[in-house]
Amino acid sequence: MNDRQKVLFRQLQLVILGLVIFVGGILADHQAFRIIGIIVLILGIIRYYSFWKLLKKLEQDEDTEA
Repeated sequence: MNDRQKVLFRQLQLVILGLVIFVGGILADHQAFRIIGIIVLILGIIRYYSFWKLLKKLEQDEDTEA
């Protein structure tokens, strides 16, 4: 696994954690867990997308320099 895949995988883990907290909040009927799960999920998606775009741009910059 290269560095790019490691970075994206860690952000994907954050998305999965948000889903787990959200589903746990639904099953346990705790409003706070649902809210925290949604916040972590959204944060994970935003971070994944921003890192993906940044790494894609860096990859394109490296290709143009070569």
